[in-house]
Amino acid sequence: MSSRLNLTLSRKAIILVSVPLVFELLFVAGLVTLLEQAEQERAREAHARDVATHANGLLRLLLDAGISSILTYLTESESQHSRYRHLVDVFNSEARQLKYLVRNNDHEREIFTKLEALNKIAIVELNSTHEPMVTGDKVELMKKWVNVQRTLNRIFKLVDQLVEEQQAVQLSKKEAQIQYRNGVKGLIFAAVVFNVLLALLLVAYYNRGTTRRFAALVDNTKKLAADQPLNPPIKGDNDEIALLDRTFRTMAGALAEALRKERAVIENAVEVICSLDGDSRIAGMNAACLKVWGYKPDELIGLRFSQLIYTDNIHETLEAVQAIISEQGEGTFENKIKHKDGSLIDMVWTAQWSNQEKTLFCVAHDVTERKKIENLKQDFVAMISHDLRTPLTSVQGFLDLLRANAYGSLSSSGKESLELAEMNIDRVVHLVNEILDIEKLESGMLTFEMETVDLNSVIIRSIESVTGFARQQQVAISYSGMSGQGAPTGANVHGDAERLTQVVVNLLSNAIKFSESGGEITVTIKLGSQIEVDIVDRGRGVPKSQREAIFERFRQVEAADGSAKGGSGLGLAICRALIEEHGGTIGVDDGPGAEGKGSTFWFKLPRKGT
Repeated sequence: MSSRLNLTLSRKAIILVSVPLVFELLFVAGLVTLLEQAEQERAREAHARDVATHANGLLRLLLDAGISSILTYLTESESQHSRYRHLVDVFNSEARQLKYLVRNNDHEREIFTKLEALNKIAIVELNSTHEPMVTGDKVELMKKWVNVQRTLNRIFKLVDQLVEEQQAVQLSKKEAQIQYRNGVKGLIFAAVVFNVLLALLLVAYYNRGTTRRFAALVDNTKKLAADQPLNPPIKGDNDEIALLDRTFRTMAGALAEALRKERAVIENAVEVICSLDGDSRIAGMNAACLKVWGYKPDELIGLRFSQLIYTDNIHETLEAVQAIISEQGEGTFENKIKHKDGSLIDMVWTAQWSNQEKTLFCVAHDVTERKKIENLKQDFVAMISHDLRTPLTSVQGFLDLLRANAYGSLSSSGKESLELAEMNIDRVVHLVNEILDIEKLESGMLTFEMETVDLNSVIIRSIESVTGFARQQQVAISYSGMSGQGAPTGANVHGDAERLTQVVVNLLSNAIKFSESGGEITVTIKLGSQIEVDIVDRGRGVPKSQREAIFERFRQVEAADGSAKGGSGLGLAICRALIEEHGGTIGVDDGPGAEGKGSTFWFKLPRKGT
């Protein structure tokens, strides 16, 4: 029924309320009608009873008045005469009441009119009997009594007719009242039976159209949770349940698609993704384990996690796992996993404990190649540190001996060659030192001697270190603190003086290198909650597109023709790393001229109170 009518839940609710209400109102209306009709019949019965009573009373009074009239004549008693007059008054009063009762009934009013006329005649005739009684004219008196008797007979006949009619009315009205009472009882019984049947019908209708469909919808939620096929679609175009079912199916489809994609991501992931139960047994595993470890997922599910771990790593791995589970959080750890072929695989694990699932979800990344590269890098750094820097230091010492004429004086061409050799050796040593510094910074092995440092002294010492290079390039360096006057006070930071000097020297060297002959470099300090050091040159500048990249390793600013000034491309990367280790920031902006002409290299450090 609901599928044909396509009723909404609100309309069904209106039906459930309105239909019983309408029938209840109809039953009440019928009951009220029957009760009103019964009341009318009762009123008509009472009316008939009252009319009969008053008619009989009227007849009784008339007889009493006649008897009193005769007794008055026979006894000549004043009391009987008074009683006669009283009875006549009462008779008239009773007649008026009877007239009032029959005023609305044409037939009764017609009979009463005849009765009233006869009563008047009877009174007149009764009064006329007094004179013969007084005179003793028996013949005349007999005539008068005959007339009175004839009138009384007519009155009796009318009264009997009226009483009989009223008695018949009373009888019929009593039977009508019984019928109406029976009708009321029957209507009440029918209403009860009908309402029970209607309630059962509406319940069946609602159950078919709503409850059963809700049950199907609830069952769908259980099937979705159990990953089972859903029930057939619920019919209905405008019904909220059908709409909810369609929305639920759309959501279930989207969820299934998301789960499918999630499974696809997990199954096709390069990293090993697995789950461990509370006993550290493998509960789930993706297909990446075959490529990384040589095992199929089915071979690993159910095994203890420790069975895959290299013996030397079992204890620390299980401790890390237990710590994550006990803290109900997440964490990372490293270990070696035994490959199926017997080799060891370096893995980095990220694990998170789900208290709801009582499961540890893990993602393992194969870092074997990275470990090899790190080992090669360490070997390379060690080679540079020992096998390259030591010979270079020896060569540098030998060149110092040559300059000191330890092996005799050199000719002018020999001195030029010596200067060229010293310059090249210095460049190589500087490059080696930069490579070692950047590697130490990345590995966290570079040490810092942190203390209160006056940046003014750092800048002065740095300028003194590059003065020879600046003079060679014919570049002037301007700093107010060099003269001792105008030097900033309270320019103190918490840091390593040598490392900060290394930063300023590097920035000054770059400014000198990119400045034109005859150019000027300006160094300033700005004090605030942070101390800012600005090194401004008037060289070719740094394009905005390269201002972030130049602080990366092996990156240099290229000129418009694509040429570079040379160098390792590590200096600015080392500067940024050193400044960040001090809790500061570093960057480059435009110089004092137009964009593309000159640069302002700056760094900011937290100021230390004096």
